[in-house]
Amino acid sequence: MVKSKRFQPVRRVAESRERNAARELGDAKRWVQLQEEKLRELRDYHLEYLQRFQEAARAGMSASQLLEYRAFIEKLERAIGEQEEAVAEGQRRCELNREQWLEKHRRHQVIGKVVERVESAEGKVEQVREQKATDELNLHPGRK
Repeated sequence: MVKSKRFQPVRRVAESRERNAARELGDAKRWVQLQEEKLRELRDYHLEYLQRFQEAARAGMSASQLLEYRAFIEKLERAIGEQEEAVAEGQRRCELNREQWLEKHRRHQVIGKVVERVESAEGKVEQVREQKATDELNLHPGRK
């Protein structure tokens, strides 16, 4: 078996690992986008609820209503804080996945270049062999 053929499984493994890393990076990016959307929704709802609270406060409300509004606003603020942490963690994971993909991409490229060099060297050896055979036939036309 020629050397370049022995490298093909290594090349395929590197390509597969790069593809898997790219898929994981894509999944991480989609997850971050989903978490960011949830965060936007929580912030929008928080703002809307604050506006309702202000309108209700202007119209007058009981102490118990005031406490209920305040308690719910605090829950929303905690949820926003937790969601901000989820987004930050997702972004960190996304960056880690990007670095892993880059490493696997570079490795795949290096292996591909090694295989190309080996194939090129094999091609040159084959050309020299064919040239020698052609030269031998031209020198000795009656031989086969």
